[in-house]
Amino acid sequence: MATGSSTTGIKRVKNPAFNDLLEKRYFQFFRQRTVASTNSIANCRFWDRVVLQACHTTPAVKHAVLALSSLHQLSSLPFDDGRGSQHRIYAERQHKKALEEARTLIATSTPEDVDRILIACIIFIIFEGVRGDYTAVSVHMDSGRAIVAQHLDRLKATSRRKDLEEIEHALARLDLPAICFSDQSSPYRYTLMDFYHTSPFLTPCRFQDIHEAQVSLVDLARWLLLAGDHIDFAELHGDLRSMAKYQAEKVKCAAQVEEWYGHFLDAVDRTDNSDRLLILTLKLWHSCMTMLIRAETYGPEMRYDAFMPLFERTVQYGEQIVERLADRNHTRSFSLELGYIIPIYVTATRCRDPYLRRRAIDLLQKHPRQEGVWKSLAAAAVASRWVAVEEEGLGQVRYSTDVPEHRRIRFIDTQVDIEGKVASVKLTTRGGEKSHEVSAGWKSESAHVTPN
Repeated sequence: MATGSSTTGIKRVKNPAFNDLLEKRYFQFFRQRTVASTNSIANCRFWDRVVLQACHTTPAVKHAVLALSSLHQLSSLPFDDGRGSQHRIYAERQHKKALEEARTLIATSTPEDVDRILIACIIFIIFEGVRGDYTAVSVHMDSGRAIVAQHLDRLKATSRRKDLEEIEHALARLDLPAICFSDQSSPYRYTLMDFYHTSPFLTPCRFQDIHEAQVSLVDLARWLLLAGDHIDFAELHGDLRSMAKYQAEKVKCAAQVEEWYGHFLDAVDRTDNSDRLLILTLKLWHSCMTMLIRAETYGPEMRYDAFMPLFERTVQYGEQIVERLADRNHTRSFSLELGYIIPIYVTATRCRDPYLRRRAIDLLQKHPRQEGVWKSLAAAAVASRWVAVEEEGLGQVRYSTDVPEHRRIRFIDTQVDIEGKVASVKLTTRGGEKSHEVSAGWKSESAHVTPN
């Protein structure tokens, strides 16, 4: 649906939530295309009920949604399409209005308005993530967490608990990709203590359905990755006491992940075929998490070579997800929710088997998809350069053991240039002997890498 026509002469519409026909068109695109694409893996009540209803009552949410709809339409156009500038201008205009309305909402709010403020905050996080301003993402994420922490007691007691649960879960799902991707200009600052204060779902029990299992796994994944980040930081500073402390956290998390899997399989047995894509996605994440748990957080990169079956299982789940999405015409899609990109990217970079990692990269390249801040083509570009750096000069690599330890990438640092639409990525070997910088652009739904 093209909505980039001039606003001159746009008629006003009767629906009081919208000022003119153009707003109505952008909202319909969001409802019919953005929400549908986002829900391609799992139906999410937050998007198809909570957000859509808030658009009709909260101007800050409405304008933020219209801005996000504009970016979605912009992302679907070829780079040289003239309508792109119109979508971009409209997105900026609506984003500005949304920020103004949000300031008014906050200035005049009562404790009962916390849900509307959080919804707007979540849309702002996603908007900034889609356009690549990760500093702004970090600011909005901090604001959202602070609001939840400030109102946690009331959130637990409110009569509107169901909607607020959906809002809290949506914020938690946004936290997971933030842990996995942190730009140098906006490093991830959330701590395990901050995480515990949100009362995460860390003790799995019998799940009522697969969606409840998803909530639990997201919190367990956040726990695992946060503990890993803390261990990395402690190792970098030679803090052995902290390393032991956070390793103990990881061990506790591992036990809960194992317990989660048993309850998950029980829920799968009670689930109909409509949730098969979500089941595959949770299996994919569980497989990747199991690999990260067993591989430990620190040690030689060659430790990953022992987990080829888990890497292969992860890729197989990803291929099955893409095949099912293709059956539903959602392979080239734009989603505001988590999917398969992060685990497949982890496989492409940490698995050194030449066949498996190229299957993972192929999956990211052949089926362009965006999941929040993660773009499959940009991820494929970085992973491709990662492989080239590790295998350069080695001749024909047949097995993972053909890539020696000193050639393997250990650290990755990213710096995003939002104006130039380019991400500079520094890849550093474990011993620090070499550093490589690449640029991963995402203009016109494509990505490229070139040595700096």
